[in-house]
Amino acid sequence: MDASDKLGVGIIGLGHWGPNLVRNFSMNSECFIRCVCDLKESNFKRVENLIPAECKKTTYAEELFQSPDIDAIVVATSSSTHYPLVKKALQAGKHVFCEKPLTLDYRHDQELCELAERSKLKLMVGYTFLFNSAIHKIKEMAEQNHMGQLYYLTATRTHMGLVREDTSVVWDLAPHDVAIMNYLLKSVPERVSAIASSPLSLSHPDVAFINLFYPNEILGQIHVSWVDSNKERIFRVIGSKARAIFNDLEMLEPVRLFEKGIDVEIQDEINYGNFKFLLRDGDIISPKIQMNEPLRVIVDSFVRVVLEDAENITDGTFSLGISRTIVAALKSIENFGAPEKVKS
Repeated sequence: MDASDKLGVGIIGLGHWGPNLVRNFSMNSECFIRCVCDLKESNFKRVENLIPAECKKTTYAEELFQSPDIDAIVVATSSSTHYPLVKKALQAGKHVFCEKPLTLDYRHDQELCELAERSKLKLMVGYTFLFNSAIHKIKEMAEQNHMGQLYYLTATRTHMGLVREDTSVVWDLAPHDVAIMNYLLKSVPERVSAIASSPLSLSHPDVAFINLFYPNEILGQIHVSWVDSNKERIFRVIGSKARAIFNDLEMLEPVRLFEKGIDVEIQDEINYGNFKFLLRDGDIISPKIQMNEPLRVIVDSFVRVVLEDAENITDGTFSLGISRTIVAALKSIENFGAPEKVKS
């Protein structure tokens, strides 16, 4: 396929995550990177071995919006700049792949969703964990009733370092796990309660505990931190039959299913409360998972969404549910943990 027949891509932002996107888009045979953009010219060196010789380098994003050779724009800049860049790209008639979060205000998310829909353009948000084989396996096990009735989900995402000055740990880390929970449960929380502290900064939280209340009395809990020296990325799903654990730092057995649990035996149906708990033993299963690079999968998915109108599981509407949840969590933090309804 000649370069002129491929999907023309422009990438804005070559900082921490941008080069990874450049690498993965360059590996897709159906697209061609025509221009990269960053405010710092020194960042061009980070991708010079990844882009074609014909690729233009610029410090002006407007050049990408105005280029007739660019069909899709990738936004990998700081979160606070997402809204104006994505809006300009959509107004210029470009499809958009934006790193998460889409914006820092759910009203802006909604505006961008409506703009993309009116313009018949594709808008995809980089919730990469939904393209992780381990998460797909857990979803498959849940849908096949291996875990029974789901009771609650928990997530721990902690580390020390990579502290961002432009946003809080709630906006930076929690959306990953809200996205996974929403994806697995096919719903959005009804209420949120959260507490946080700011040991590193006076302007925004550095550590937070977030409680999520989903329909059907399913609970979610998320712990995120920039100040914990013990790096953890663990996601748990607890059900009536089994519990599944996904450890993102475990390469050999990232997912394990524990069948041990508790059964309830009713001894007297008439006399409420007359029952006993029975411990149930079971196997520990490590399902076979074909591991991949989730970023490669989501990039390839975006290209198919644009070229083939494939399913877009992380579109603007999905992102809107996450943004509304995070905003509710931040309001709860301001009110010392008081529950907040998630706007619908």
